[in-house]
Formats: sequence, structure tokens, C-alpha cells
Amino acid sequence: MANDALSPKTAAKASHPRVRSAGAGKVRAVLFADITGTNALYESLGDARALMIRTRCLVLLEEQVYEHRGQVIKTVGDEILSVFPDASTAAAAAIAMQQRIEHFSADASVVLGLKVGMRSGALIEEQGDVFGDAVNIAARLVKLAHAGQIITDGATAASMRATLRRRAREIDRRRVKGKTAEIEIVEIGWRRRAGEPFTTEQGALIERTRSARMLLTVDDREIGIDSARASFTIGRDASNDLPIASRKASRQHARIEWRRDKFVLFDHSTNGTYVTLEGEGEVMVKHESFLLRGRGTLSIGETAKAGGRGVIGFECR
Repeated sequence: MANDALSPKTAAKASHPRVRSAGAGKVRAVLFADITGTNALYESLGDARALMIRTRCLVLLEEQVYEHRGQVIKTVGDEILSVFPDASTAAAAAIAMQQRIEHFSADASVVLGLKVGMRSGALIEEQGDVFGDAVNIAARLVKLAHAGQIITDGATAASMRATLRRRAREIDRRRVKGKTAEIEIVEIGWRRRAGEPFTTEQGALIERTRSARMLLTVDDREIGIDSARASFTIGRDASNDLPIASRKASRQHARIEWRRDKFVLFDHSTNGTYVTLEGEGEVMVKHESFLLRGRGTLSIGETAKAGGRGVIGFECR
């Protein structure tokens, strides 16, 4: 590994208004995940195709954050920052992230990798962003990592449950910026042994055992979504399953998937998705998931009261 001093990426303003403040000093695990190989995609595939693949990878990472009880704080370029209740859930999410990106890259015939840096410690959560020593160290650890590595420190690894500690191995000791003493650098193994399932794929197969259907209504059209379908995408780009001609819509705005016998909305947009369930008030969903049930409306990028072009009726059957 290189010996140069490392600094975190310039933090963009947080785009996740629904993260609740945990107050100063609450111990949680911080995880930075950085996709590698995207520059080559733009050169070889062109901007539109490369952007679609990059967006899909970020969505896959966000899925694993939510599925492992984490919170997405922000996305900056090819990097996503998230927090988890503890080091074990963060490590499990990191393993699932690596496996998902490897699997996606093989299916899409592209060369992409993932670097992960994580650290457990006291955090300050303020106005949707996180601060503290753990954030700074995790940001530097992800810079130390190579593509395909999950890097943490010795103390964080020691706090994980036994099955995860057995995956850990010390690979270096070094001083990082902001620390006077050296820290133990530990790699968490994630690759499968022959015959083992992917961490997340096995669960996905179980989730699709029951048949169900959702009906979307937009501009006097009806569109059916079957539970056997892997994903249904919504956004401004014409490549989506449901293109939305609204300036408030992101190019890759949201998707609907069948998860654990339910239809789930995943938003990964700039302006959010406004969801109204029949008999309930409107809720803004942004960079998170939302369980769709019964009947209601989805308003893409703005409240339904605005009367924009992105209002979609839905009914789960």
C-alpha cells in the first residue's frame, strides 16, 4: 500500500433530510464505499450507458445499506457514505456490497470494483450529516483500500461478532492523518467458497416465491408490474420502464421491487418521491425505501398538490 498521506473527499451538502439526529457521542459504525473503474466505462461505452451502469451500482449499494438497518447519509461522485447501528451490521453490509458489485459486473460484462473503509466510534449527527473521528478515519481507510477490499481498524474488527472476526486479518500498521499513534489495518474477507450462495441472492430467491401484481395508472394508461419482475424503473430518462416527462424527475428517479412478499419503492432521486397511501397523509421518500400497500399515489419530484406531470396511481393486488 502507498505511504502517502490521505484525506477524505470533499463532502457535498447532505441530501438526506430524513436522517434523525442521534446527538453527540452516540457510537455507530461509519462506512464509505467507493466504486472503481467508472472512468473507463465513460471512455468505452459513452456517457449515457456509463451513467446508467454507475447509477445502478449506487442503487445496489443503497439497497444493502437499507437491508442491513443502515442509513444513507450522502453520495458524492462514485462514493456513498452510510452509518449502521454497530460494526457487525456494517461489515455484513460491506460483504453484501462487494458480492453484489462483483455479480453485477459479471452480468453486465464490465470491469468495476468496490473499495470499502469502515470505522466504529462516537458520531455527531447534525442536519443530515455526520461528523467525528470515526468519519475522518473511515474516509482515510477507504483511500487505503484497493478495489475488492474491505478495510477497517483493529478495534472495530474486535467488536464484531465471531463469524465476522474470523474473516479478519491484519495487513498493516500505519499512522494516518489526524492520529499520532499507528493504527492496526485489518482486511475483512468477503469472497465465497465454492458452492456457497451470494449473501443477498439467496434471500432474493426466497422473496419471490409468492405471486402478486401491482397496477400503475398514469395519463389514462394502465401498466402492470408482476412480482416475478426483478425491478421496475421510473425516471426522466427514456431508458426507464416508465419515463416521466417532468423537470422535477431525476434521470433514474426510483424503482419498485418485490421484496419479502411486498412491493417496495426505492428512491434515489434529487427531489424525492411523494407517496400517499389511501386514507393517509402524503410522505416524502428520498434516498430510502418505502413499503407500498393497498392503493395510493406516487408523485415524482414534487408534491401531488402541485399538479405536475409525475403523478402515478398504484394498486397492490
